[in-house]
Amino acid sequence: MNTLTASQVHTPTFDIAIIGAGLAGSLCAHLLSQSGQSVCIIDKSRGSGGRASSKRLDGDISCDLGTPYVVAKHPDTLALFAQLMEEHIVAPWKQLSNMGSQAFVGVPKMSAITRHWIQNAKFITSTRIHHLDQISQQGDDQSSWLLRDDKYQPVVIAKKIIVAAPAPQAASILASHDNLAVLLLRANQASASYLSQWAMWLETEQCDLNALIEPKNSLIKRMIKDNYKPMRHNEKVDRWVIQTEPNWTKQNLDSDKEWISQTLLQAFAEITEHRVLKHGEPHRWFLSRFTENKGNKCFVWSPEHNVGLAGDWLCQGDAEGALLSALSLVNHMKDSE
Repeated sequence: MNTLTASQVHTPTFDIAIIGAGLAGSLCAHLLSQSGQSVCIIDKSRGSGGRASSKRLDGDISCDLGTPYVVAKHPDTLALFAQLMEEHIVAPWKQLSNMGSQAFVGVPKMSAITRHWIQNAKFITSTRIHHLDQISQQGDDQSSWLLRDDKYQPVVIAKKIIVAAPAPQAASILASHDNLAVLLLRANQASASYLSQWAMWLETEQCDLNALIEPKNSLIKRMIKDNYKPMRHNEKVDRWVIQTEPNWTKQNLDSDKEWISQTLLQAFAEITEHRVLKHGEPHRWFLSRFTENKGNKCFVWSPEHNVGLAGDWLCQGDAEGALLSALSLVNHMKDSE
């Protein structure tokens, strides 16, 4: 274990550092900030949301290229969204809801959810955590963690860490410290099961096609009318987000973006028989989704090292799973204090 050097004395210190500002990390930040602890949340991107982030198009217009909505079935997540509805952060998408589940979208975009949850935490953007050092601070019996970026520069010091990044990214961070081998094993196991996806937005003239189309036997997995979401900017065009089928994506993961774009446009036209007026560049979600994790707890907490893991890859493999994982981890941390 290292002792803090003179150059690291001025590194900001927090009770808890959370790596990853997606749905799981942001919810952890929200819940832990409420308990009076000092929390920072760090993300490699310029904003929050992770795979539930939004892409700005023109002016105040944006679309959700990643997670288009969250389907909630569990009482705990339904209660979360009931609270967010009261605060006007989300709206129910009734067209996509049924007796067993409800669909919700962030308003005016999906990233509104994570932005709301991290407002009481210190948010550090455009920073990729690459290395963890265990250190001792003067006058403190308990060791702390020093988080370093990919240039090996100190970012923050924290008593506890939550890694809320996709499994392969979590694994690369955990591999930087020998004491975290058990957590690393869990992340490595999940890393084998991720699915990738291409996504692209496009516009057509207004039409009466459904808000959600899931074609059969197609390279397109689903097509979502982004402007049909509740409380969205309704223009004189329909703005679609199309997402590709995982097996097709795997075969074309490193294909030229222009070829991907033309192939998706052709497939869309064949399914809908509508002419595309405008489209964006395809975006590759390399770690789009994880297969459902069965038979284990939906979070990991190492009390001897004060390091935890949360994310969709630990629970259900979807957006609701990310939230359930975060809720379970924070409840466990509070119960074991």
